Amino acid sequence: MKGRRWLTAAVVLTSSLGWGCGAMAKMMGMGDMMNSMNNMDRVMAMQPQEMKEHVMATQTAAIERGQALFNDPSAGGGRQGVSCNSCHVGGGTTGQTARVADRDQQFTIPTLVGAAGRFPRYTAPYDAVTTLQQMNNYCNRMFMGGKGFELKSPRAWALEAYVASFSNGKTVSVGGN
Repeated sequence: MKGRRWLTAAVVLTSSLGWGCGAMAKMMGMGDMMNSMNNMDRVMAMQPQEMKEHVMATQTAAIERGQALFNDPSAGGGRQGVSCNSCHVGGGTTGQTARVADRDQQFTIPTLVGAAGRFPRYTAPYDAVTTLQQMNNYCNRMFMGGKGFELKSPRAWALEAYVASFSNGKTVSVGGN
């Protein structure tokens, strides 16, 4: 209860002083949260049309960076000379199998169309429920011979955004096949 009162007092104090969310986060010693709150203040202060253009430009730029990674055989440290697009041409599939890097195993190549709507989902290699970013990294390691991307990094988000773009207009079925 004391924590709630302190937080309420901080909100009232910063609001009465005319401070934004970022100033409140800084006062509370929240490190990276301050940057997030400052971004929130900046975006929320935009006029509706400016905000819409900003959101679209940011999303489009991320998808374009992700597309470049999707087509780059060296993305995520890949060393097999293949890119995501080598197996998932245009987000679809070649209809063939892919060989696991450094092993004598092959797997049927699935389409990525609609895939984002099925994550998070159980994946056998992890024997756990995984995210789309984790699955992207799995493929990078297994088929491209790479190390993948640091999860929640700008590059991982960009690749996730591009792969998710193949699911536009598709039904969401979290955990589905």
